[in-house]
Amino acid sequence: IDVTKPPYNLDNTGKTDCTETLCKIINDVLSAYEKNFYETKEKLESLDDPDALITFEIRKVNGRSNVIFPEELPPSKIIYFPNGVYTVSDTISYFKEEFRNILGGLRGLEMNCQIRLIGESTDGTVIRLKDNCKGFEYGNDRPVISFMQGESSNMAMTNMLENLTVSIGKGNPGATGVRYFANNTGAVKNVRIISEDPELRGNTGFSVLHEKVSACYVKNLEVIGFNYGIKVTPQFIYSVFEHINLKNQKRVGFYAGNAVISIRDLKSENSVPTLTMEGLTGCVSLIDAVLRGGNKYETAIKYRYGQCFLKNIKSEGYEYILCKAYTFTQTDSVKDYLHEYCSHGPKTLFEQNKLTSLGLTVKETPEVFWDNPEDWVSVNSFGAKGDGVADDTLAIQAALNSGKTTVYFQPGRYVIDGTINIPKSVRRINFMYSDIASGPNLCKMADTGAFKIQENSEEPIIIEDLFAFEKFYGFMTFVEHATTRTLVLSDVHIQAASMYFNSVSGGEVYLENTGCTIGGIPGAGTRTEKLPGEEKFLYDRNRACLYFKGQEVYCRQINPERSLHEIINDGGSLWIMGMKTEEEGTACETKNGGMTEIIGAAFVIGHGKSIPAVINDNSSVSVYAATAGMACDQIWPIAVREIQKGVIKELKKEDCPVRSMDNYVIPMYIGNKQ
Repeated sequence: IDVTKPPYNLDNTGKTDCTETLCKIINDVLSAYEKNFYETKEKLESLDDPDALITFEIRKVNGRSNVIFPEELPPSKIIYFPNGVYTVSDTISYFKEEFRNILGGLRGLEMNCQIRLIGESTDGTVIRLKDNCKGFEYGNDRPVISFMQGESSNMAMTNMLENLTVSIGKGNPGATGVRYFANNTGAVKNVRIISEDPELRGNTGFSVLHEKVSACYVKNLEVIGFNYGIKVTPQFIYSVFEHINLKNQKRVGFYAGNAVISIRDLKSENSVPTLTMEGLTGCVSLIDAVLRGGNKYETAIKYRYGQCFLKNIKSEGYEYILCKAYTFTQTDSVKDYLHEYCSHGPKTLFEQNKLTSLGLTVKETPEVFWDNPEDWVSVNSFGAKGDGVADDTLAIQAALNSGKTTVYFQPGRYVIDGTINIPKSVRRINFMYSDIASGPNLCKMADTGAFKIQENSEEPIIIEDLFAFEKFYGFMTFVEHATTRTLVLSDVHIQAASMYFNSVSGGEVYLENTGCTIGGIPGAGTRTEKLPGEEKFLYDRNRACLYFKGQEVYCRQINPERSLHEIINDGGSLWIMGMKTEEEGTACETKNGGMTEIIGAAFVIGHGKSIPAVINDNSSVSVYAATAGMACDQIWPIAVREIQKGVIKELKKEDCPVRSMDNYVIPMYIGNKQ
């Protein structure tokens, strides 16, 4: 949706107030769910089950029937802002009351899914609040852009904000730039948030305040001014920040509450503290930071409550980086450089030569530059229908074989019923957030991928912008990597199937903001029975969501769920910053001499079984993570199981510091190969 073209015709000269029309655009996008909801409600009422539920994933709860909503995703939309200035006078968000409670039908959760606001460029696209706006006076916390109006949701998938600047103008001290929210996958990339006020007034630049935020990958964010540059407070579940620039805040650069928060490459120019940790259940990691400015009477990092892991922090101008008055262990105050500090750790099971994290070398995700549009081709131009019925396999293959470097999809649902091979000529596959569905043959094709990379190339390939919902399921995997070609998976959501495995060792893989779920249904084994209102469903929880064999892998904000083996690192090098898992399966298993480093993870809703959260099998592993069960029987009793030369030892729940109730923190477990 180009907002400057019919039917919306927004003014991007800054002369006209765009508030009402912008809200209408978001409202129109979400309204596509209304028809689906009422159809779902009719289906529910037709069941002979008074306890039947409307739910958002295929499952059976306590013997009660469920009807899924949405059964099918509405066609994907991207709200696109060409360069220019878009003047607003109030919060940009949806305005229908029904969306705040999903039309009254789904446990009070908010219907705030697939909101994608993308500008042409960070410098050229500006959404600007008028000066001296009513409602943005001192004492308020009113956002210019908001992805959440209620209190909670776990349906807010693939919410995106990219390539633009948000300005709160002048004379709006109660304004917040962006209030963000997402579940499982969602990202903010290449965004600048500024106060133009002469005194740099404003409440907060970027905030995450609501439950149950379970995906938030923020990359390349700059915040100038405001009382708080960034504020993240909710206990559930986690957020990830990378390449962050904070300048001229008035109280705190980054305020961390009760969440699991991972931060990397934070640059700050402030006279106030850069990072303040005040959440009793907070679990914060900060690595590779440069904190400049400061004043000789102030501390750069104020750690007051919760638990934290800090590494490679440089400071200029502050009295201390970390003061012993603010540390759990009363460590000596640190002045100019902090190598590594863990508030409640480390924990080991075998004697170690060094008691520090693995410190794997971190590589940046390769930039795959956009080709000239003359080198793009749509799968639809080769006959793909995208109607959810016709088999589009051959048409997609023909588009990939065309010799064009960029292959993209028009909005729709594309049925795939066999393996599609990706040739070396293709550098980018962009799904434009379309949906895909598996045909009857593909469903049964175990040990293969719907897409197979089998030709090598010196150039990396990126697969991006996919929201594959409940119709893409089966024994297959989304991607099979059958070459050493570098692969980037970015903003990819697979709701009911595994994501990745490689059949050739030795390549590099980069994952940013990706999530997948094995089947979407709890319970062990292979399920083929049919529930009311759903198709025959195939899946196998013994398959890993992500299986890396001999790979070099870098992950930022990943969300593998419901497998008994969420991630397997088989003899490779795996670096993860920010992850979430669900159900009782092992979050990460490392074997055959592999090396795995996890910096910030939330292990969610386990089942109190003897399956460990982490397995180190004759390998080297370091983990900083927290559990986030919602009840006492949802916690992993075994945090880590380590096997070295036939000897098995376990780090148990009672060996770890308490986070809240039965939840605990793995406070930098270290286990090096013996």
